[in-house]
Amino acid sequence: MRVLALFMAGSLCACASSGATRSLSQKVGTELTEVFPEDGRRWSYEAENEVIIALDRLDAARDDKIECEARQALAETAMETVDQRGGKAKEVWEARQTQVKAEIDAANSAIEVAELGVYCARTSLELTKARLAVRFDLPVEEDFVKRFEGQYEDCARDLEEAKTDLEKQQTTAFKAKDDWRKVRGSYVSKTGDHDHGLWID
Repeated sequence: MRVLALFMAGSLCACASSGATRSLSQKVGTELTEVFPEDGRRWSYEAENEVIIALDRLDAARDDKIECEARQALAETAMETVDQRGGKAKEVWEARQTQVKAEIDAANSAIEVAELGVYCARTSLELTKARLAVRFDLPVEEDFVKRFEGQYEDCARDLEEAKTDLEKQQTTAFKAKDDWRKVRGSYVSKTGDHDHGLWID
């Protein structure tokens, strides 16, 4: 029997905002997936749900960055007000600017992780379909699954590295927030100025 076409190149994710989400190099052909029995289609759908969950996480990461940018804009506006007030509370808002910049850096890293998460979910989906093709004894090449395993494992490794970078960025952001609160507390202790604007978290 003629071996069915195995792979097709294509764009992975039109939603990607950077190069972190890549195109799948290998996909299981529809010639195989269209003849999956009911159990195979159900397992495939479950893997597709993981892609949807990963896309939701990407949306949430992007929303978080928008919120960070809004806080950054407020901090910049506050610095303009500080200048108009003769530099009053300048050290507080400088610390605030440092904090929100660190938050944006962490948000960018979180987006990268989420984008890679989408890619990994899709490589996992293709791996699931490849394993199902073998499980149901469909006509595939020898070592068919290994190619999809390699694609998934490469992404999983990159995802772990990106998560490590994200943890570092988040630690930096947490420290910057703590530093800002300390500067703010010191300022209030010295001046007795409880300006509401200083207490926005």
